[in-house]
This record gives sequence, C-alpha cells and structure tokens, in this order.
Amino acid sequence: MATLHPDQGIPGVYGLLLLDVVSRWGYNDASLFEPFGLTSEQLAHPDMRISVEVANELVKRALQLTGEHSLGYHLGTQMRISIHGFLGYAIMTANNTTEALALASRFIQLRMPFLQLYFSTFGEKATIELKCHIDLQPLHNEIIMALAIGIYTMAKALTGEDIPSELDFNFDMPKGFERYIKFFHPDSIIRFNQPHLIASFDKKYLILNLVHADVISSQIAINQCEAELSALGERRRISMRVRDILSHHEQAHLGIEAVAEQLCMSDRTLKRQLATEGTSFSTIVDEVRYRRAISLLSRTDYSLEQIADELGYSDVANFSRAFKRWSGRSPSNWRKDPYL
Repeated sequence: MATLHPDQGIPGVYGLLLLDVVSRWGYNDASLFEPFGLTSEQLAHPDMRISVEVANELVKRALQLTGEHSLGYHLGTQMRISIHGFLGYAIMTANNTTEALALASRFIQLRMPFLQLYFSTFGEKATIELKCHIDLQPLHNEIIMALAIGIYTMAKALTGEDIPSELDFNFDMPKGFERYIKFFHPDSIIRFNQPHLIASFDKKYLILNLVHADVISSQIAINQCEAELSALGERRRISMRVRDILSHHEQAHLGIEAVAEQLCMSDRTLKRQLATEGTSFSTIVDEVRYRRAISLLSRTDYSLEQIADELGYSDVANFSRAFKRWSGRSPSNWRKDPYL
C-alpha cells in the first residue's frame, strides 16, 4: 500500500512529524497509523514513501482525532531542518540566507516531487513562491501551511533572527487560526484568499550568515543532493522530454495535444504521468517560456511585441501579465535592470 517508486509520494518521516503533533492531544502511533497498515518503524526507514492518497487520509484522520483546524500550523512550528535529510543538512550549513533559499529551490523535489519553490530577488522584496501540484484536500492546504510556517520557523533557528515577513495564502483562513498570529514577528502581515502562495521579506536579510555555516559540510551534502537529482532525472523521462520538445525554437507554444502526439500517447496519459513526477504541462510551459523570455529580453533587437509573439501570446499585455507573475516585475522594468 505504501511503498512507491522513490520519486513518488511523501517521505515516511513526515508521517512521524504528523504523529509528533497528534501526540500532543494524547494519541499514539497506533491511533493514527493502524487503520492504514503502517507503523512508526516502517515510516522511519530512509527509503519509505507513502502515496499522496494515503497521506491525504492520514491528514483527515489527524484532523478527526485532534479537532484542530490549523494542523498545518502545528506541523510547521514543529518542523526541524534535520527532517529533510541531506537537503536539510545542505541548507543548514549554507553560508547565508540567499544560498540556503537557492538550495531549497533547486532540490525541494527530492523530498516532495509535487512541490516547486521559486526564490526571486527581482521585485522590491525577496520572495518565495510555493506551488503544490496536489489537488487532494485537506492534504494540499495542510502541506502548504506546514511548509510556509516551517520555512519561517527554520529561518529563525538558522539565522538567530525573527524576520518580519508577509505571508499570502491562496485559501481561506482555517478556523481559529487568528490565535496563532502572535507566533509571528509583530511587523509580519498574514493574508488569506490571495491569488498565489507567496512569502516576502526585506532584501537586507538575504546576507544574514547562518549559525551553522560550514563550507565543507555543505558541499558534501550538496554533492549528495546532486547525485540524487541526477538519478531522479534519469527516471523522469517524460517531464524531461516535454521540456526538451517545448524548448525548441519552433515549438515554443505547442499545446499538450501536439506534445502528447510526439510522445505517442494521449494527452490524458501525459497529464497523468506528469502528475506522478510532481509537475504539470502548464508548469513546464511556464518554465520554458520564462527562460526564453529572459533570453530574448536581454537582446536589444527584439521588441516586446516580437517576444510576446515568439512565446505564443496574443498581445504584449498578456505576455506582461505572465512575466510579472513569474518574476514580480514587468518585462520593460526587467529589461532596464535585470539585476535589481
């Protein structure tokens, strides 16, 4: 039931984190895990993964047992950097905040293949955007809440500072969440029902040195993450092939039906296989378009109209909206100074 291909599902250790939270209400591992044929010993194994379907039912069970509507908050406050394996160790021993966030962005899918983290310094503030390609509820909202709060919690532990932040959640405020606002820095702003899940903070915090910075240890952990990512890339043939097809100049804005035809499968099969790899066709299209847009904006011989047409947008306005969603800046603003 619970053992999957290594690049699918959720590491079992996160089930133990859920148990840690549920135990506050007096429930033990049998209460949480037995209905699913799981044990703490199984979940503690480094190679153990549980399917998102089982994970969703586990979260439902935890919500039922505890009666707590803000379970993700408690998961986030209990999250320790060590739970994330070599990725956590690489982040913990990074030199500063910028390096730590860059590593998280690059390697997050080693832990959760259905998540993407975009770290940007293009706008007025540094931003972290999370995208979750799981629609199952309550798992989707609880994962997002747990990671957002977890990043805040771990940043405080790693830097020794409580960083004022703005947190935008793209769902309703959980019942009773207002009592947890005091957990955040007094100058922090928490908003719900926003278009995207984004955390932002003053860029001055990007150069904060981490309390456990260790160049040698970090490089060892990064090498391990690189090896895992390389092995993962060998398995993720579909998403890589889709990315390759879309990256060709003449294929800049192919639809999913055309790409699926080149891969000799139906668009439904392609969607399903991409989902098992933790991504989607629209996500890959955005990645390819963004990279192509950056390349073309750096060339003075391309007008915004030409770039919009090259990327498959009907007009500059649509392209500008998409580019601002990707980077937080307009194309013309980026072209003036790409290093802001």
